[in-house]
Amino acid sequence: MGRTSPTKEYPSHPLVTVGAVIIKDDKILLVKRRYEPKANFWTLPGGRVKLGEGVRQALIREIREECGIEIEPIRIIDVIDFIEQDEDERVRFHYVIIDFEAIYKDGEIRPASDVLNARWVLFSELNKINLPEITKDFFKKNFKIC
Repeated sequence: MGRTSPTKEYPSHPLVTVGAVIIKDDKILLVKRRYEPKANFWTLPGGRVKLGEGVRQALIREIREECGIEIEPIRIIDVIDFIEQDEDERVRFHYVIIDFEAIYKDGEIRPASDVLNARWVLFSELNKINLPEITKDFFKKNFKIC
């Protein structure tokens, strides 16, 4: 099982996070997660919003830190609740995920230490890679794919 930060696991309140749908040359940017939740799965890049930070600022910062590229947030696509309980029905993870459409502006992908990999993926390949159900559901609902 992957590692996780103690502040993320068994939180006292929901954590606000952001994710980005970034498309370039008919491909979408995905990251392979290093840590729980969903370690070793491919997901949208993003991360937690810091205290005093706006969600758009957080998205720009997270994508720069995680993938090494510059983006411009365009619009909110969806807001998703991710709640995972343990075998004792205690809330192990609780995230409110604000997913944005964003425009790729500049840079080459350089995965950060908190991800195993980052790459541009053809939409036709999405059903061939290890996506968590929450990400598959997001693509089905918002893009009618996967």
